[in-house]
This record gives sequence, C-alpha cells and structure tokens, in this order.
Amino acid sequence: MHQTVHRRLPNPGGDEVSRRDEVSRQRLARQVAQAAGTFEHLLTGRVPASVTVVSDGDWLVVSLLESFTPLERRLAADAAGAARVRDFHRYLFDESLDSLRSHLRRSTGVELQSGVAHIDTANGSVLKTYTTNPAVELFLLGQGVPALGVPVNTHLHANGASGNGATCV
Repeated sequence: MHQTVHRRLPNPGGDEVSRRDEVSRQRLARQVAQAAGTFEHLLTGRVPASVTVVSDGDWLVVSLLESFTPLERRLAADAAGAARVRDFHRYLFDESLDSLRSHLRRSTGVELQSGVAHIDTANGSVLKTYTTNPAVELFLLGQGVPALGVPVNTHLHANGASGNGATCV
C-alpha cells in the first residue's frame, strides 16, 4: 500500500514548538493513513493502492484509491455490469462509513465528519475521500479537469522520503 502524507512546508525560521507540532501532525497523519488502509483491507480483503492524507491545522482529508478486482473489471465491461459494480461499491461505502469513523476514533482519536466516493467503472478504480472538518467541501470533479495538487517536491511520503527523493528528518 502506498501512503502519502501531504503537508505545508515548515517555516525555516519557525520556533521549536511549531516544529514539534508539525512532527506531531505528521505522526497523526501517518497513523490515520495506516488505520484507514487497515480498515479498507478488513472491509474488502484487499489493500488499497494508495492512502493519502492531506493535513493543515485542525483539519485533514483522507483519500483511498483502490482498483477493481479482475472479476469487477469484467463485469464493468458492459452497462448493466458497470451499474452492478457501481451499486456494490456505493453500498460498501454507505454501510461502512460509521464503522470507519469508529475505527479511526478508537485508533487515532480523529473524528471524521463527511465522505464521498467516486466509482470509475471506465478506469476500474474507487476513490473514497473523507474529511474531519465539515467546512472542507468535497467535490467530485468530472473528466477533462486538469490535475490539481501539490508539486512533487513539496510533499512527504509516509516512508520518510520527500517527493524529491531526499530523506526527511
């Protein structure tokens, strides 16, 4: 499972307290990513392709990306099968949201507020996104929208390597 923890770059002149807070937030984001990935594995029997946690201040957003099984890919090849696969994943999402909230609360103390799922039968993937702050709006963007995000060299991977290949301290 690939885990990515996005964060704001610390202020180089920042004081020791803010650095400790940053390290604490990074540790919590890693714990949330691990707990969400573990929950998904328990739910579906598969490890997500990636778990991403974006954190800033008092909020965080968790995204899980998983791929369809070979059977789901075959089913999604026609319209009726794609509808069945979409309905199945929506059902899993809707029915497991409260359990995921409880799991994260017990494991990390983090309280999820809302979530949204996007089932892409054309690409064979499911993207589940959750937030801890109801003021953070979650939108599903349609096809043809340019990729948005953080430049590769300004994020931190859960394995401790920065996006530009350097090891983070």
